[in-house]
Amino acid sequence: MTDTILEDWVAGTTNYRIRASVIAGVSVVYTIFVIVTLVMFIIVARNKRSGLEKRSVKLVFIQALGCYLAGVDGLVTAALNNWACFIRLWLFNIGFMLSLSAMFARAFHLMVVYKVHELTSKLSLRDPMQIINEMEAGVMQSAPILPKIVVHSSLVGHGVEHTEKQSASALRSKFSRTKLSSSEEQIRDMQQLKKYRRLLPYATDRMLITFILISLVLTMVLSLVINITNKQFAVRPVQSVCDFFWGFLPVTAIIIVYFFIVFPLILWRVWGNRDAYGIRHDLIICDTVGIAVLIVTLVWVNVLRETQQIWPGLSYVWIYAFFLHISSVFVPLLNAIKHNKSALEGNNQSPSSEAETAPRVLLPLPNRRVNFNRMLDDPIEYNKFRTFAVSCFSSELTAFIEEYQVLKAKTIAILRPKSMRGCPSDSTICTLANPEPTKLPASPHATSPLPSESAYTPTSVTTSILDTLTNNSKPTHTVSFPSQLFDKLKAVYWDYIDPNSYTSVNASPMVVRRIDEMMNNNDYNVTLFDELKDEVLFMLYSDVYTRYIRK
Repeated sequence: MTDTILEDWVAGTTNYRIRASVIAGVSVVYTIFVIVTLVMFIIVARNKRSGLEKRSVKLVFIQALGCYLAGVDGLVTAALNNWACFIRLWLFNIGFMLSLSAMFARAFHLMVVYKVHELTSKLSLRDPMQIINEMEAGVMQSAPILPKIVVHSSLVGHGVEHTEKQSASALRSKFSRTKLSSSEEQIRDMQQLKKYRRLLPYATDRMLITFILISLVLTMVLSLVINITNKQFAVRPVQSVCDFFWGFLPVTAIIIVYFFIVFPLILWRVWGNRDAYGIRHDLIICDTVGIAVLIVTLVWVNVLRETQQIWPGLSYVWIYAFFLHISSVFVPLLNAIKHNKSALEGNNQSPSSEAETAPRVLLPLPNRRVNFNRMLDDPIEYNKFRTFAVSCFSSELTAFIEEYQVLKAKTIAILRPKSMRGCPSDSTICTLANPEPTKLPASPHATSPLPSESAYTPTSVTTSILDTLTNNSKPTHTVSFPSQLFDKLKAVYWDYIDPNSYTSVNASPMVVRRIDEMMNNNDYNVTLFDELKDEVLFMLYSDVYTRYIRK
């Protein structure tokens, strides 16, 4: 049954004018707010350091458009009695389907990409016990970033330093209580990784927008069918009074499926993930506020019939649209602006000589870059940072610098004779003026027994392969990678530099072009990846580390 409008609230009455004026003002403010924040979101997203592009700007825009259509539909329905039923139906259906399908697409995209990064990082992580044993032995054959001096987070600010042996013992105690991944677990992780990599082509913006367009077309066909079969929602003659239940039931059923089945399942899948880009938060807001608004609207429209004539229940849809826009657009925009400002301040800092020569103690120094370099040399803190980088979809950056350390270790192991790897840094025998061991200058300490191989200490990733080989001395000629590592160099290129690789580090075209030229000319100088390494470290510092220290 269709209710008639109460006499006190018909068009032209004082009550009607007051209600229409208030809602008109809210609508204007809401429209300006949506347009300004959305335009700013798109502009700020052009800055890669903002992180907004990883939220998928196109999908966020579609979601925001759907929320706006649904919200405006609710506000206009509350303001005007003569608002055509068929327009009300179309805005409701299209608005909700756009916002819900875009939210689902965003969640699917972020879930798949996160799992690929997480599993890739997990499979590339070496056995912690092997790292510890190598630390105690002092040999870095393929270890990731390892420190000369380690400061545990519990000792920060007390000036307490630990030697490598003490650090290794502490790590051994930690990892001895941890069950290491078995071969079966690794196989399962590899199978999971293959599954999620097969899903990656379906998690692209193009495929997900196609899904949204298909949903939109089906919704429009459904709305057209309702226009034809239900006289209340017919285009002609236009009706301004209509029952909410029967006309809106089909799309309302789809909304219920999203709110009570689809989104809870996705939340269950992503709940344990580190949520750097807010999809878990957005899903919670969308689901909880959406369910509350849906229940209130259904009760308001179908039970409180007289109240419905004073204040239409469909107006509460605006609350859902507003909260979802705040969560998905406004809050990320503010965070991105703060992040850009913080990153810019950090990049403008130049390390002082006093800070550079200070003891390697992880203290809260004002210079962020110094702290970043020290974090790279602390295996405990670096492991936390490495895990956080996965949530920022930047695991390929940490993986590359670890591969660089592997190349450094293997190059040193081949080019330096065993008797040289532990000699003092001020000894001339440690200066690699020629890669041929037989042509090295004689050592002034030749009469004394040289330290064993176990005395070799790994250098920081900020130290290049060439500087490590020459102990920061200027080489007399070009030093190339040994031929045994040529296949390894090509593997690093295809994994981290080739633009078609899933783990490409997104290097600048100029750096990629120089590496291409060197490899095409068979120029395997040990400085081959140095520019890329510095660029990757800068990306980690300016983006991931800036987020990391705020968490």
